[in-house]
Amino acid sequence: MNFRLTTKNTFKTVFIIAVLSFSSCKKAVKTESSVEESPVKLGARWTEEKANTWYDTIPYTMGGNYVPASAINQLEMWQNDTFDPERIDFELNIASQNGFNIMRVFLHDLAWKQDAEGFLKNVDKYLEIASKHNIYTMFVIFDGVWNPYPKAGKQPEPNPRVHNSGWVQSPGREILEDSNKQDELKGYVQAVISRYKDDSRVLVWDLFNEPDNTNAGNFGGGSKAPDLPKEEKLLRTRELLEKTFKWAREISPSQPLTAGVWGNPNWIEQPDDIEILSIEQSDVISFHSYSAPEETAKMIAGLQKYNRPIFCTEYMARSAKSTFQNTLPLLHKNKVGAVHWGLFDGKSQTIYPWSSWKEKFTEEPDPWFHDVFRKDGTPYDETEVELIKKIRDISN
Repeated sequence: MNFRLTTKNTFKTVFIIAVLSFSSCKKAVKTESSVEESPVKLGARWTEEKANTWYDTIPYTMGGNYVPASAINQLEMWQNDTFDPERIDFELNIASQNGFNIMRVFLHDLAWKQDAEGFLKNVDKYLEIASKHNIYTMFVIFDGVWNPYPKAGKQPEPNPRVHNSGWVQSPGREILEDSNKQDELKGYVQAVISRYKDDSRVLVWDLFNEPDNTNAGNFGGGSKAPDLPKEEKLLRTRELLEKTFKWAREISPSQPLTAGVWGNPNWIEQPDDIEILSIEQSDVISFHSYSAPEETAKMIAGLQKYNRPIFCTEYMARSAKSTFQNTLPLLHKNKVGAVHWGLFDGKSQTIYPWSSWKEKFTEEPDPWFHDVFRKDGTPYDETEVELIKKIRDISN
């Protein structure tokens, strides 16, 4: 496999493999943050030692949440009629040249259900392209954000100048609210993880993005199509997340599992049920922050007590005071993997802020909310990519 993001040298690789093999045979030592003290019993979570030893083998990670400019959502990215390897190749080449080495990429259960073979072949092709450009992938299995009524097939055109107007949840409400239908997702989860369980191009499995996000009718530019009520969505997504950890543990992938905490950081001191599950079952810890750096620093400190590698899998919303300049150095200093939202201005239209769901925009916002590059590959802000390349250079 011609993949260049590897350990620093052959001797260290052999040593690390030996350590991991020895560690997996040891009985996990109980600490205040180990899963053995949790009432949730879902399988063999990585020990702190194994997780941290693994983290020492990888370079510092910087990248984006990725959907090509030609796709409005996950389905348009992966379905055969609209899968766009040429555009993906162009965009990941630009990303790599400018210092990025990881992409967080959302899958979708309906793309697999509609055409499992075609879907997996497209994922294969994506990984081939990402590998060529020296980019790792963090795959997201499920997503609790935006439209709860996804439909396979032709996707809608974007609502003009509306932030993420076509993004869809996975699974949709019809499946999520029915425990028996949830169980039908096991085949999807295990087929995908089994195929790539030992693939070095896949760095981390992110099992569920913002599962209990109730979206408040915002998606699609003011759409009123109802999501599950808040308490029911919390209950059902926790149920599915617990199952997904179990299904993934049954496959025993070589990569770590995670499910991020997000939103109001009550999870620092008073996590709710789904946050407890997410933190105590994750091999590596992940979180989202669109806050100013002072608040992000508090989040990092609150997660460091778990003594595990940390990834910030969403940040950077310029007009919300989360920028590359004020947040990326903070993440790097604390050895927190940095994955911002967005890459290219495209059909997701995330250069527009969340307020565009209700506020009408008639021209490009200043500043852009998310995203780094214009459609032609020109950086939105040269100073941002210079910072990214500087941190890449000092991390190598």
